[in-house]
Amino acid sequence: MNPRKALLNLLFLLCAATAAAQSAGVRFRIADRITREAVVGAVAELRSRTDTAATPFYTTSDIEGRGTFPRVPRGDYRLTVTSLGYDSLHRDLRVGTAAVLLDSLWLTPRAEAIDQVTVEAPALRSSVRGDTLSYRASAYKVSFGSDAESLISKMPGLEVADGGIEAQGRTVRRVYVDGREFFGNDVMSAIRNIPADMIESIDIYNSQSDQSEFTGVDTGEGYTSLNIVTLPDKRRGAFGRLYGAYGIPDKYIGGGNVNIFDNDRRISVIGLANNISRQNFSFEDILGTTDRSGKSSGNNFMVRPLDGISAVQAIGVNYSDDWGKKGKATASYFFNRTDNHNTSLSDRQTFTSTDKLVLYNDENNSRTLNLNHRFNARVDYKFSDRHSMMMRTSFSLQDNNYRNELRSRTDNKFSDDDIRFVNRRRNFGHNNSDGYNVSNYLLYRYRLPGKTSHNLTVGVGGTYRSYDQLSRPRQYTFRDPDNIECDTADYSSRNITRTDRDQPGYDLNGNVSYTRSLSKRSRLSFEYRINYTDNSVERNTFVLTKENVFPDERNPKQSTEYDYAYLTHRIGSTYQYYFKKTKVAATLYYQHAGFSSDYVFPYDRKTETSFDNLTYSVVANVNINRNNTLKFNASGRTSNPRATDLQDIVNTTNRQNVFAGNPGLDPVYTHRLSGQYIRANPAKGRTFTVSAEFAASPNTITDSLVIDSPNFVIDDEGTLLGEGNQYTKPVNLAGLWSLRASVNYGMPVRWLRSNLNFRAGVSTGRIPSIINGERNELNNNVYNAGLTLGSNISESVDFRLSYTGRYNASKSSSQVRTLDNTYFSQSAKAETTFVVWKRLVVRANADYNYYKGITDTFLEERLICNAMLGVKLFRNCLGEASVGVNDILDQNGTTFRRTVTGTTLRNVTNLGIGRYVSFQFTYNLRLFRRQHNAVIEAMQEK
Repeated sequence: MNPRKALLNLLFLLCAATAAAQSAGVRFRIADRITREAVVGAVAELRSRTDTAATPFYTTSDIEGRGTFPRVPRGDYRLTVTSLGYDSLHRDLRVGTAAVLLDSLWLTPRAEAIDQVTVEAPALRSSVRGDTLSYRASAYKVSFGSDAESLISKMPGLEVADGGIEAQGRTVRRVYVDGREFFGNDVMSAIRNIPADMIESIDIYNSQSDQSEFTGVDTGEGYTSLNIVTLPDKRRGAFGRLYGAYGIPDKYIGGGNVNIFDNDRRISVIGLANNISRQNFSFEDILGTTDRSGKSSGNNFMVRPLDGISAVQAIGVNYSDDWGKKGKATASYFFNRTDNHNTSLSDRQTFTSTDKLVLYNDENNSRTLNLNHRFNARVDYKFSDRHSMMMRTSFSLQDNNYRNELRSRTDNKFSDDDIRFVNRRRNFGHNNSDGYNVSNYLLYRYRLPGKTSHNLTVGVGGTYRSYDQLSRPRQYTFRDPDNIECDTADYSSRNITRTDRDQPGYDLNGNVSYTRSLSKRSRLSFEYRINYTDNSVERNTFVLTKENVFPDERNPKQSTEYDYAYLTHRIGSTYQYYFKKTKVAATLYYQHAGFSSDYVFPYDRKTETSFDNLTYSVVANVNINRNNTLKFNASGRTSNPRATDLQDIVNTTNRQNVFAGNPGLDPVYTHRLSGQYIRANPAKGRTFTVSAEFAASPNTITDSLVIDSPNFVIDDEGTLLGEGNQYTKPVNLAGLWSLRASVNYGMPVRWLRSNLNFRAGVSTGRIPSIINGERNELNNNVYNAGLTLGSNISESVDFRLSYTGRYNASKSSSQVRTLDNTYFSQSAKAETTFVVWKRLVVRANADYNYYKGITDTFLEERLICNAMLGVKLFRNCLGEASVGVNDILDQNGTTFRRTVTGTTLRNVTNLGIGRYVSFQFTYNLRLFRRQHNAVIEAMQEK
């Protein structure tokens, strides 16, 4: 060995040993002096008392209230612990060679909230705890009276748009308040009804399924969740917001929310009434009525608000409580009534298998009345240390009435100079739909005796649903290009029908799993699942005769009656392994699905088939260190076709858009791969996230379109499609894939006392389809970038500026032609609130939207400005009276949206609210119990 190298290695080891001997760790636990509960997210500062130039150490307490300074040099230090809602704690300590343990750091709740501005360390902005990214609310100041939505919109990687929340590119499926469900899976109710000044932090994490929560094994069936953590001193009392306004001409809004919290027992009531399309909730459409294509599935899902102008009345109640030491319960009920009217103008280009385009434009005047009830409840009960159960119940009821009158024109475009008229149509629609869903699921867990940790979990549940619809459409076709008025007494042809649809169904499911700990780090689970789905479809269509009467016999071409069922067995295993701060879980299932159908009308036929698949899931969470986390998820799963896609009929209710079912459809198998990297730098207050998701399907269900083929035969009786009509049939097709990626970076701008967030993303993919027997592929690429500057000054100075630019390039190609559609859009927003003089408040916001076609000449641009002047009232400034103007420039009379599919390009404008003057009064309710006894007790202990 080289003597010089050996000497250097020896010196290095001696230095390392000396340094290690001169430093030690400091560990602590922080808890509430009154409740004895852990204080999460408290900021701890360790500063030298002898060397004032030395850089202080910072850390935050975890979910158990614990924190660590890993390597602290020897010396005398002062430990300072701060948390909103508590008095600061100071402790002097000396660090030597042995670890310092501080297990009893008690924080005393403040007697009352402090109104002045607090100077905070950068560490308060964000932190990473395991797989949870936590944003400190105090680092994103908003004006008093703002809700959680205003707070969230300032946080990096979070975006509220189109009635939903995106977190690092992933859709938030559920919102919790202090870990408790709030209005079921309605994500908007919480963020629009919880005041921002009540919030301590916003946590983003991946929730596990009910089954995984019980077994402790992650099967990859989780979803992104947002948890609103309230301030400890705001968990006992009443708070909320009440408001009312009248606008000229003929506008009104009134509503509010009242929350009564008594630690674990919590009751929240929300209400709303207005005629300006405001909604503080998500709209649940169990009937699928928002899809006017005629092929809605009736699935249970939340959708964006309706286009047009809506008069809304809504009321909801949420309840949660601990039933002793063994039980917990949450329940919510919500009712909303929406009366919507709209005038939409649309123009659509449909691609054909040649260079010819089919041009279509229409004007649709519609009226929709929708009533929706929903109830959700969850009960957890622990009978003993070995026995526990969970029960989840839900009920939804919807009643929808829709009327419309639509005028349309269709042309064939061979070139810019050769556009040929095909027809005009006038449609009248009247649909009455109602339906309900009832479901219940019970999960029971038994911890088996023995030294080894192992448990048995049994689950059983069921759902019953029923959908009924009566539709009475009338369609008149005019082939004379000079007949602009479209008089229904002078038509070329007509199609008037009456259709009754009845679609009941039910699901039964059960599962059994056995979970066993193999070691301190590993766990193995075996599971069997069974699911039975049964649906009945009865569709009776009657066609008006030339004598203007409906016959007694249903039309065999457009009527059907059949039952179909899926019986699915799944058996498999999950292996989960923990290593230090890394968790990996892998799941593999064998799945056998049997499908059977029994047609009664228009003919008797029974079919049976089966499908065998392997489904899988791999989940990995790698906590590199306290501030860096990696997440990976890979899965392969199946989904069954919709009932309307399986029916063996040709729906000619709307001759312009003829839909046919396909009973030969196979379940769709989809592969997904996603990853996420999170980095938080508490010392500098910076947050950086990267996320990506790839999905692909070898047999997706897509459209097979026949267009510009008037002689195409649509049924067994030789019926022709006709001029200007299109025929759509669902088929399985390979080649679908998509890729989404996003980057978010947030940092403080100290000289401006604000937070600056950068974001960029890309979305690309391919959607296959068939046009006139030829395979068509839509390749869509979207690039976006933007930034948000949000103030962090005080409640008296609140502003948020944001900009987003998007470049969209899509190419639809087949063997005979290629069409490009490229456009650029950008949006800029500015929101400001200033308390300019004592109680005088100025609020203003502007929303600029710009859309420009690159491969076409389309241009859309509008600027919407609102302003309001108010004065704060009462002793504590809890009230406010204001006057303002909505849409000062009167540019929001219509709204615009463009959609691109594998076969069409469509532009739509809808009715907007427009300009009005409003007079508003707002009162913020804040009633909290003063903890005088707690303060006296704390002082006596000192």
